[in-house]
Amino acid sequence: MDMKFFPGHLSGLTAAPASKSESHRKMICAGLTAGTTTLTGFMDSEDMAATIRCLKALGTEVSIQGDAITLTGSGQRRVGTPYMDCGESGSTLRFLVPIAMTMANGGVFQMHGRLGQRPMDVYRDLFVPRGASWWMGSGPDGAAELHVQGRLNAGNYVLPGNVSSQFVSGLLFSLPMLSGDSRLQVKPPVESSAYIDMTVKALLESGITLQEEGPYTWVIPGNQRYHAVSGPLTGDYSQGAVYLCAAALGNDVKVTGLEKDTVQGDRAVIDCLQKLGAVVTEDESGIAVKAEQLHGATLDMSGCPDIAPIVALTCQLAGGTSRLTGCGRLKLKECDRLEGTVTILNQLGGCARVEGDTLVVEGVDKLKGGVVIDAMNDHRMVMLASIAALRCDEPIVIQGVEALHKSWPAYLDTYKQLGGHIE
Repeated sequence: MDMKFFPGHLSGLTAAPASKSESHRKMICAGLTAGTTTLTGFMDSEDMAATIRCLKALGTEVSIQGDAITLTGSGQRRVGTPYMDCGESGSTLRFLVPIAMTMANGGVFQMHGRLGQRPMDVYRDLFVPRGASWWMGSGPDGAAELHVQGRLNAGNYVLPGNVSSQFVSGLLFSLPMLSGDSRLQVKPPVESSAYIDMTVKALLESGITLQEEGPYTWVIPGNQRYHAVSGPLTGDYSQGAVYLCAAALGNDVKVTGLEKDTVQGDRAVIDCLQKLGAVVTEDESGIAVKAEQLHGATLDMSGCPDIAPIVALTCQLAGGTSRLTGCGRLKLKECDRLEGTVTILNQLGGCARVEGDTLVVEGVDKLKGGVVIDAMNDHRMVMLASIAALRCDEPIVIQGVEALHKSWPAYLDTYKQLGGHIE
C-alpha cells in the first residue's frame, strides 16, 4: 500500500505501545507455566501473533480481550512434532527452537520474508553434535522451513558474545526445565546485553533460579517450574524513540508510558539525543525533548540497533558529522537496514554513507522530499521516512506502509492524531 506523507508539525501527548521485547518474553514464560497469566497493555501485531501461534502449537491456551492477553500453559511435554509458523519474527524463531526441543523433542519452524536468511548456525553447531537432527529447506508453499528433531540435554553450553542475544535467551528459557543442572557461558565482549538482561528479569519474576557464576555466566539448576505472574506490560523505548527523535527535530511531542528504571537497551535513545545537543526532561507526565540546535556526535549502536535508523535521521538534520558505530546487525533485519537507511536519507536529499559497520551522516539544513520511498518491507523504514517527511520541502510517497503491522499496527493512527497529514 502506498501513502503520501506531507511536511508538517506534530504536537501532543502520546503513549508508547507495549514493549515488544518484553511481551515476547513474558508471553513465553506464561506459556511455560502450569497456570494462567494475564498481561495488560498488550498490543497485537504480526510478531506477537507469531509467538502466540507457536505457543499454541506447544499446548498453551490464549485469549485476547481488548488490551489484555490471557495465557494458560499446560506445564507438560507435548506428544508429536509441532508445526510452528514464526512469520518474520526472529525472536520467535530463536526463542522457540530450544523450547520446542525441551517440550516436544523438536519441531518444524516455518519462516517468511528474510527470516529464512538470518543465521541459525549457532544453534546447529550446539545441538547437532549433541545428537539432534537439523534440516533447512522449503515447505509446500515455498516458505523456508527448519526441521529440528532431538531433545535438549542438560550440560555445559558456551556461546560467543558477538552472536545475537536471542540465542542466549532461547537457552535461558529452556535449560531450567531440563532434568539436570546446566552451565551457560557467554564469552565477552557481549553485544546486545540489555536483551539478555530482559530475559533474566522475566525468568526471575517467573520464579526461575539462575546462579550467577560471573558476568553472563550462570549455573542453572534443572527440574524448575515456571510460576504464573500477571501484570502490566511496560512501554517500548524502541517505538517511543520514533517520537522522541521527532521531538528533537522540532515537533512538540511528549511520550508517556516509558519507565525510567528499565533494562531496555533502547533507552539509550535518551543518551544519544543528549549527545546530539538535545535537552531531555523526564517527569511523571512523560518524556519531553527540545533542541535549539543539534550537532554531530559519535554514537554506539551495538546495544540498541533497532533505534539506529531514527537516530540516523536525527543526525542527518544536525550540524556537522555523526558516526553511528556498531551497526553490523542492521544488515540482518527485515531488510538490510544499514544500506536501507543510507538509501532513504540520500533519496530525501541527505548525505549518508556506510563505512564497514559504521553509518556516517553528514548533516544538512533541510530535506528536499518529492520522491517515492520503498520501505523494503521493513516497519523501521516506514517510521524513519514518515518522520523525515515532516521536515521535507515537498511530500513523499512511501511504498509498503503495511510493514507497520509487524510491530505497531496503530502507528499511522497515532501519527494522524498528533497532526500528521497523510493521504
